Amino acid sequence: MKKIYSLITALVLTIAVQAQTLNVVSGGVTYQFPAEKAGEMNYASGTTLTIMDKAFAVGDISRMYIDGTEVTDNSVRITYDGTTASVSIAGNIAAYVSASVNGGHVSISQANTADIDGDEITYILKGSTENGSLTLDGAYKCTVQLAGITMTNPSGAAITINNKKRIQLSVKKDTENTLTDGASGDQKACIYSKGQLQLQGNGTLNIYGKTAHALKSGDYITIKNLTLNILSAVKDGISCNKYFQMKSGSVSISGVGDDGINVDLEEDDETTAQTEDHEDENSGTLYVDGGTLVINNSAAPTIENGEVKGAKGMKALCVALNAGDITINMSGNASKAIRCGDGTETTSGGNNWGWSGPGGMGGSTKWTDVTGSYTQGKPDGTGPKLTIRQTGSTYSSSSAKGIKAICAVTIYGGESDIYTKSDGSEGLESKTSIDIQGGKHYFQCYDDCINSTGKIMFNGGVTVCYSNGNDAVDSNAGTTGAITIGNGVAFAYTTKGDPEEGFDCDNNSYIQITGTGIGISAGGSQGGGGGRGSSSGNTISNAKQGYAFVTSTISYTKGRYYTLADASGNNLVTYSFEGSCSSKLALFTATGMVKGSTYNVKYSTTEPTDATTAWHGLYLGSTHQGTTSVASITAK
Repeated sequence: MKKIYSLITALVLTIAVQAQTLNVVSGGVTYQFPAEKAGEMNYASGTTLTIMDKAFAVGDISRMYIDGTEVTDNSVRITYDGTTASVSIAGNIAAYVSASVNGGHVSISQANTADIDGDEITYILKGSTENGSLTLDGAYKCTVQLAGITMTNPSGAAITINNKKRIQLSVKKDTENTLTDGASGDQKACIYSKGQLQLQGNGTLNIYGKTAHALKSGDYITIKNLTLNILSAVKDGISCNKYFQMKSGSVSISGVGDDGINVDLEEDDETTAQTEDHEDENSGTLYVDGGTLVINNSAAPTIENGEVKGAKGMKALCVALNAGDITINMSGNASKAIRCGDGTETTSGGNNWGWSGPGGMGGSTKWTDVTGSYTQGKPDGTGPKLTIRQTGSTYSSSSAKGIKAICAVTIYGGESDIYTKSDGSEGLESKTSIDIQGGKHYFQCYDDCINSTGKIMFNGGVTVCYSNGNDAVDSNAGTTGAITIGNGVAFAYTTKGDPEEGFDCDNNSYIQITGTGIGISAGGSQGGGGGRGSSSGNTISNAKQGYAFVTSTISYTKGRYYTLADASGNNLVTYSFEGSCSSKLALFTATGMVKGSTYNVKYSTTEPTDATTAWHGLYLGSTHQGTTSVASITAK
């Protein structure tokens, strides 16, 4: 003991003279104290040494030395090297942090930060290990900074945060970080946090999830600025509760065995609506507010409790795509690029025709107690660029879909480009209603481009729907206003032929024209010639502008440009087809059409060049004129 006391005395004198750093090594952890505090050491009873409120058992001190290391307050540095790790703790937080090291595995417990001027502790990880991890316990907010770390834990999670407070996972600028967990553990994810997880920074983080999820939080997850690459996951790429918010940055998800992003409600908390600044929010919402998000999901379907479970690109009770560039590529059978909403499903009636809708051919399916929402874009017309490529097929009667929403769908703005390949694979399906208010949207689908059990409304924006195997737009609302042309533009056509239609709502008279928008449809005759047992009236009540139904055959050819013009040749709209179409039922309504006036459809082989809006075969604001007559119509 006298030797230790003499050493301490000598160190104090040396530090006082040289104004350097005192390093105390205990249990493989180095505590680093500034020179000006070293003179306040308290050596008591020959067994305890206290420095800046950190008490050491003298027998646990393996080394004390001084050097010129610069120490940043409130920081813990963890450096991995092969199969070992070293931990250095800043002296001003030494009393609040305890650490243990076992090879490359580091466990830390954080007791308090209330006395550090409101600043939180930052844990800085760097180096490389093929057998290491970090486990963090505590009850206070903190930051975990990845500053150039490559870490694999062959027996568990790479990072486990048992602290249920807000954790910032910061990726240092210009660093690349790769984390991999083991394939034989029982961990929930490669990176798991019980609490709120905020990912940020200007570096790159790569994650491999070998047992379950790649990234999981028991609370919400937010992402800002960083580049996040989820390269594999046995289950979901990202899984969280309460809500998920991508603010900016770049996120790429691939190689997953289930969903790309999955958001659940926190069962122990009261469910809330979406709240301002997300304060105390538990809405089950997936927000994309900016950045670039790419999800490539080829996961195969599974059978759970006798039901087919297809993978999803995104799954949440509510989806709010407000901005950003979003691409979702799905190839798994029975998969959905986006799945949202919930409720109680009931089916009644039916016959062997296999058609579902009012009247019961194949059964009438209704959803009650529906919760959730799908919104895209903002009321000012801005919004994300959404691209969906769905190449999956039906599996055991469960169809692949582009967007499947049990809840209501409201599209305010942005751009959509949605493609589906197989029978039953609809582009946008809602079991409640669909209201398009703005933006530009294109659907190229084998099955219905847009389908709803409820009403479908084109109240704004420009929408083009091209189906080559079913209806372009299909509402089963079975009531007036099932399809509404408001102030929006809708061009809907199918090349399938009877009985598939451009606008299918079981009765032409269910269509309503409430604004001064444009509605052009082309397809087979209604119900294949009246086959669904419902009237096919061609009169629209209370139409706000002129319209016409054409039931004679119009042959449309790919590569031609068709112009609807008034008797003076003034262009109302020009449109072209991506596939040749023999139309037996067509709706024409456009801004400026007047009841009793005559309008002509003519084509040319020259594409308009002066359109104010050109969108997938639709040309608005052009002076283009056709040269060869196709049809002459009189507006009602």
